Amino acid sequence: AFLRYSMAASTPLATATATFFVRAEGTCNTTACATVVVTVNTLSTTPPGISASVNPVCLGGSATLSVVGGSLGTGASWFWYSLSCGVGFVGTGASLSVSPGSTTTYYVRAEGICNTTSCVSVTVTVNTNSTAPTGITSSAGTTFCSGTSTTLTETGGVLGSGAVYNWYTGSCGGTLVGAGASIGVTPASTTTYYVRAEGTCNTTA
Repeated sequence: AFLRYSMAASTPLATATATFFVRAEGTCNTTACATVVVTVNTLSTTPPGISASVNPVCLGGSATLSVVGGSLGTGASWFWYSLSCGVGFVGTGASLSVSPGSTTTYYVRAEGICNTTSCVSVTVTVNTNSTAPTGITSSAGTTFCSGTSTTLTETGGVLGSGAVYNWYTGSCGGTLVGAGASIGVTPASTTTYYVRAEGTCNTTA
């Protein structure tokens, strides 16, 4: 008698599972088969990148990061990190909502039974808000003769990302008369001037 078995047992398996049969075949009889099911665990593949729903974001805002491409192997999940690849765990899943307090690089990789892939990363840039000026100084004071020039300078404000100080007369946001931290004016009559910061994330009072 001899044992007959599938030659596939000695070659790599291409499918997720394979069933093997064995039986004895001899002069007097052929036995019933015994079987075994071999399960093949699959490897994860590295995604080519990460997409961000918003980038840059304003301070206090949020963005959704999503894995682009790649595949999860057996028992695998996407793991996200914020300090370096594998350090600073921040969540799992194909997407992640983040609200960084400053510009931050996020990393993702697949971690499973068979392998851990290399990381891909995306840097989420955080734009900052402006703070409103607390006052305005005038180089010639606030009372002077007609035809006198003076330099108006904002005080106490902070410009955020992409911001500039804009100056108006008539009302805040009324008639634009200049831009910058300081402007020179020669009013012909009593005039009220307004200044505010206008930028990517906000417009101040």
